[in-house]
Amino acid sequence: MNAKWFLIACPIIAAAQSDKPDPATLTQPPNVAQMVVDSDGTLHFGPRTVPPPALASTEAKQAYTNQMLEQARASAARGGVASVRVADANSIPESANTVERIARGKQAALKIYPVEEEPQKIGGVSVTIYSPKSVPAANRSKVLMEFEIDAEAIAVSGLSGIRVIKVNYRGGGPSISGNEDIVAVYRELLKTYKPKSIGMFGASGGCTLAQTTILWLPEQKLPLPGAVGLNTCSGGSNPGDSRYTNNGLDATLSTAFTGQPPFGRRNQAARKPIDPPATALDGDIPAGYPPAFLLSGTRDMCLSQTVLLHRKLRNAGVEADLNVFEGMWHVFWGNPALPESREAMAGLAKFFNRHLE
Repeated sequence: MNAKWFLIACPIIAAAQSDKPDPATLTQPPNVAQMVVDSDGTLHFGPRTVPPPALASTEAKQAYTNQMLEQARASAARGGVASVRVADANSIPESANTVERIARGKQAALKIYPVEEEPQKIGGVSVTIYSPKSVPAANRSKVLMEFEIDAEAIAVSGLSGIRVIKVNYRGGGPSISGNEDIVAVYRELLKTYKPKSIGMFGASGGCTLAQTTILWLPEQKLPLPGAVGLNTCSGGSNPGDSRYTNNGLDATLSTAFTGQPPFGRRNQAARKPIDPPATALDGDIPAGYPPAFLLSGTRDMCLSQTVLLHRKLRNAGVEADLNVFEGMWHVFWGNPALPESREAMAGLAKFFNRHLE
């Protein structure tokens, strides 16, 4: 078989033999001596072999393979991490960073969904407004707020027939300044819309901001929105099980190509009781929390955070709709061309249409 493959050399962490295991060693990620990515997306971790997602769509399997090869190629280009043997170098996709991938997703979404784009400022905060070219009469009194990914905002606007305001918050990730920007926009919208007619949603870090902002609204003396979409909240500082088990399988977040730990430390300053929570799993669920749509994939390194948040909401008596897609990776719907992406965003759009007044 002349398939091209990438060999990823990772450091082996070994504990010295003793009566007691070294706790510092046990907290490190379980690395193997090498990692190989075949041209068909099959992954090899030392003696372990994992085929590409067998039950995913043809489009998703190809997209997954391309992203895994991009990861391997980028790892090799950094030098010292990977050795590479290639049968056909011209057929290997060029590596793309997250910013480039998000930009490609936005342009693809604009071709698929007929929406109009308008940059603006609301409450002094930069936003991008995506409006359907035809808004049903029943939706003219509704509005959605999105945090993080244009392709997500575009798809939900096009599929729901509701105007979506993407909040371009400060901080580049979950932070108090991000919560503040979202609240500033929300305050302005409350002057025109009823709270039960406003929905909030976001992906990854934007999902964390959606959740932590809602938990913070009672402190701000503001009403809760009518519905929320929690699309795989980032969990880098919460080392859940999927941070380990899906490391190397997640086409977006995997650190197995670099040998780095699969989770990070909380580097935020200590939060005050009046501040929003730092992560989606922190804080108490307030009374009147809105119906929630949760989304993840079986290869998503944030799957643990999603299922734990779902259970936390359900235990608090919240209507929570958990959607986990087979074989899908972190924020797979950032590629709007996948059948799974359209199904996920259509489900979220229907959820908002069902719950917003």
